[in-house]
Amino acid sequence: MNWMKMVMVLGLTVVLTGCGQAESPEPVEPELDLVTSITITGNDRMEFDITEFAVPAGAEITLLFDNIGVMPKEAMGHNLAILDKDMDPNTFAAAAIRHPGNEYIPPEYEDQVIATTKILGPGEEEVLIFTAPSEVGDYPYVCSFPGHTPAGMKGIMKVR
Repeated sequence: MNWMKMVMVLGLTVVLTGCGQAESPEPVEPELDLVTSITITGNDRMEFDITEFAVPAGAEITLLFDNIGVMPKEAMGHNLAILDKDMDPNTFAAAAIRHPGNEYIPPEYEDQVIATTKILGPGEEEVLIFTAPSEVGDYPYVCSFPGHTPAGMKGIMKVR
């Protein structure tokens, strides 16, 4: 086969391979079940085990946060702070570094905090009972212990 025929056969193969194929639909994100009670853990790898959950707007929510790590609180303490949907998690975390005496919750943003635990050491847990916002949207939550939010210890509470 000469060079010109090879190019034509290759071109025809490419055209025929693409014919009749429908475009792939956009992936559909599965809808999360709405919960009013949830347990979330934090570990020594600076991870929450649940990074996304959904709650009904205006519902009373019970959240158990459990630090399942073993490292000392001074080195690897964790909290869970649910923020207003307009609060940038990284801005909050950067300000939190300056406030160890306030459980790493920056006073200038306290009005942007929906609910928060104190800093927990290994094996400690705390229950939060709060009312979900009435406004539908995505509300970030973070561990504001220094370095944990930028390391990825954050998630989204979806209010539906």
